[in-house]
Formats: sequence, C-alpha cells, structure tokens
Amino acid sequence: MGQPFVYVGTWTIKEGKLDEARKALAEHCWDLVEPNEPRMIAFHVFFDEEGKTASVVQVHPDSASMEFHMEVISKHLSGAFDYIDTILSEQYYGPMSQSLAETLSKWETPGVTVTKRPEYLAGFTRSNAAP
Repeated sequence: MGQPFVYVGTWTIKEGKLDEARKALAEHCWDLVEPNEPRMIAFHVFFDEEGKTASVVQVHPDSASMEFHMEVISKHLSGAFDYIDTILSEQYYGPMSQSLAETLSKWETPGVTVTKRPEYLAGFTRSNAAP
C-alpha cells in the first residue's frame, strides 16, 4: 500500500451565492465523488459560521487516488467558480507522483498560498473507531 495523500482547500464564497454553494458542494460530494471514487477514504466539506468561506478535506490512500479524483472532477471544476470567489489556500500532505504534480500545476492560481508536506512520517486511520 502507498502512503496516504491528504488535500485541504479553502475558498471564499461569492456574495449571495451561499445557498447555491451549499447545494452544489453537497451534490458534488454525494452524486459525483462518493459513487465514482471507491478508493477515497474521506471527503468532507466545511463552512465557516458566516458562510463566507468553505474548505474541503480529502483523504486518499495514495497520490494515485488524488490523481483519479482530478480526472473525475475536471469537467465540473469550471462551474464551481459560479459560487467560489477566491481560492485562499491549498494544502497537500504526503508524497506526490510526478503525474499528479503536473495535473495540479495546471489548476494553480497565482497568489494562492500552496503548502506541500511531502514527507510522511507516521499515522493511522480508523474506519471503525471505538465509540
């Protein structure tokens, strides 16, 4: 098994587009990602209290899973900017294949803070944690 790959992205939501963003991101999660990406370990979307920013947290078993995710969503990314105003940050945790690095570089936005932590040291994932 490869080493895990985690992505965290944070954006601002356009004024007056909160309801549209909530609906679109929920559909993105349940109608696109969940049924089409069986290797993805976790996919979560969070909003701040004011509904002005949103973040997505993705946990993949390896960078190949993230690369597949980019293929699955590539047709839907341009529509996201109907409700996303500004990308604030993108964070990549875990080793990244050259192919994934090339794919992600196509989507990079000048001025966006990008954090990369490629060296994985240790960790675990519990799918059935004790209550």
